[in-house]
This record gives sequence, structure tokens and C-alpha cells, in this order.
Amino acid sequence: IFHLSTCIFALFLLYFGKKICIPIFLSLAIIFFALDFLRLKNRHIQKLYNIFFGIVTKHYEEKQLTSASYVFLSLIIVAIVFEVQIASAALLIMSLSDPIASLVGRAYGKFNILDKSLEGSIAFFIVSSMILLAFNFSSEKVLYVAILCTLVELFSNRLHVDDNLSVPITA
Repeated sequence: IFHLSTCIFALFLLYFGKKICIPIFLSLAIIFFALDFLRLKNRHIQKLYNIFFGIVTKHYEEKQLTSASYVFLSLIIVAIVFEVQIASAALLIMSLSDPIASLVGRAYGKFNILDKSLEGSIAFFIVSSMILLAFNFSSEKVLYVAILCTLVELFSNRLHVDDNLSVPITA
């Protein structure tokens, strides 16, 4: 649900453009990073955090920045560095391809590749391709970017890089 909700940033960027969105995204990122950092340093804030967000926090995130921090970091980087269409497509790949791949992999995954499922990776590739096609990128770019992003997501745990950062920047 968290991943899917981040689609709003890509849609805002498409609709309102960089001039309006970057200051808002930057403000949200600073606030979120500060709270996430404080959560790691202060037990009281950590308890409050756990009341509201403990259910969506992965076990390994208890002692490090959450994946949400990496979502905000990638949001800022791609919004600043890339043109609106590319940034929005990249953010949508992060927001949609990853959770759908996870759902497909958990429900139908039979063949494991590294620590992921082949079925989930295929779903990631298909959703990424559909997003890129919706933005009217050339077939060549769609194929190249969708394969590259799928591979980056597949190897993200082995590379020890959060896929919420690596996938949108790769896209």
C-alpha cells in the first residue's frame, strides 16, 4: 500500500511540473529524513513511530533508515536531475512494478532466482514495460529500460542497495 501510494508524487510532478513540486518534495523529504533519523536515536520517538508505522516496517529497518527514506531520496534525485516525463515514469516504475512483482511472486512464485521469484521478476518487467509504453517511449528504450530495471531489482539485495533508490535512478 505504501508503494502504491507513492504514485501520487509521479502524478503531481506530471501535472504541476518541477517548479512547484521540487520545493514540496524537498520539504517532505527533509521532514521525513529528520523523523526517520530521530526514530533511530530516540526511544520515545521510536515507540511513537512503532505505534503508527510498526506494522509496515520490515525487521531489518528497525536499526537503519526505512525504505521510505530511500523513496524520498530517489524522488528528489530524479525530480531534480531528469526531465518531468522521465522522472515520472521512473517513479511510477518504483511505485507500481515493485509491489506488483512482490504480490505475484508471493502468490505464484515457484521458480527462485537469487532471493526473488522468476514470476515476480516477469511481473516487474511487464508492469515496467507498460508504464514506459504509456509514456510513448520507443520500443527499444522500453525493452532496454525494463530489462535493466528488472535486473537491478533482482540483484538489489545482493548489492546491498535499496531498490527504492536504485530502480528509479536506473530507470
